Amino acid sequence: MTERAAFLFASVLALSASACGSSSDGDPDGGGGGGGGCGEAASIALGSWVQQTVSVPGGGSRVYFVRLPAGYDPDERYPVVYQLHGCSDSATPENNNVPVENQSGDEAIHVRGRAADNCWDTTTDLPYFDAVVDDVEDSYCADPDRRLLTGYSSGAFFAHRIACVRGDTIRGIATIAGGSPGGGCVGEVAVLQIHDANDQTVMIAPVGYPTRDHWITANGCDATFTPTDDPPCVAYDGCNAGAPVVWCETTGQDHARQDGLAGPIFWEFLSSL
Repeated sequence: MTERAAFLFASVLALSASACGSSSDGDPDGGGGGGGGCGEAASIALGSWVQQTVSVPGGGSRVYFVRLPAGYDPDERYPVVYQLHGCSDSATPENNNVPVENQSGDEAIHVRGRAADNCWDTTTDLPYFDAVVDDVEDSYCADPDRRLLTGYSSGAFFAHRIACVRGDTIRGIATIAGGSPGGGCVGEVAVLQIHDANDQTVMIAPVGYPTRDHWITANGCDATFTPTDDPPCVAYDGCNAGAPVVWCETTGQDHARQDGLAGPIFWEFLSSL
């Protein structure tokens, strides 16, 4: 097993261990003062990643990274895109993300979390995610109705789990190379998935397809689909209002992040919500 696969395997085990948990894990409201920072001038640099510290109940102090729009307006409520990285043993694991901020311009606040270990672990990292949401929405002019997630690999697993247990507070997610929302889901969440048919680290049959089918059922979609303007993506028909499901099955990319495809498609989908 490669080092990358070993990291991811450990992450999947940790996420699966809490997959039967309910939405009562951590903060039942999923964080969110909701725009408490509106009307206040930004106290950090604009248009670049800035490290912040947050206190996690029972978890001590941890860091996250926020990027405000270059033209940040403290009187405008912005959607917030929480980026969840793939497994990494580097000193800066938060950089192992699809750089969707390159697509959004001044239209969104972006936040990158940093897992407690090389990969995300729901038990440890869900309270951290809730604390980050609270801190961001208390500090900046964020729109609590447009909490959005992106995730790659381990971050994709974590994004789907958050969408399950915090589904009544999350507007939409866009992920690549991961899935498995688990049980105890609440609410409805718009979902876009990219998964490669040749992924040898997170195989499409046991992970990608069941995850897609979970959201098709949860969001009331039909089994039929319509090709989108972004091949190879298809949108499932008949989904409940505000809860689309888009599936993008690539080939020949293995477990790559596919930034050139994922970045634009992620933002196109999330910005439409």
